Amino acid sequence: MNDSATTSSPETSEPLPGERRTRLSGAWTAIVIGLVALVIILVFILQNGQRVDVTFLMFHGQLPLAVALLFALILGAVIVFAFGAARILQLRMVAGRARRKDSSSATPLE
Repeated sequence: MNDSATTSSPETSEPLPGERRTRLSGAWTAIVIGLVALVIILVFILQNGQRVDVTFLMFHGQLPLAVALLFALILGAVIVFAFGAARILQLRMVAGRARRKDSSSATPLE
């Protein structure tokens, strides 16, 4: 009976160098997803070309429907990003205060 054959199973062996996830494979995946999203957006724009009246604050004009919806999507994304960034900054400030408080209260024993 061969012990080396029973101890090395595919689940427990380390992956080969080409099997690991790398930055390049992540970039490749992101590019493919981005291209698919771009094609979907282009199809959406081509199918929704009729012009609509748009009024926002003091601005008024006519835009293709798809462009108006994309502007609304971008504006919404910017708002979500701003609130998310503010919350992350708030949490980092709280964590920094907690770290400073812990380091100042911890005095070395002599």
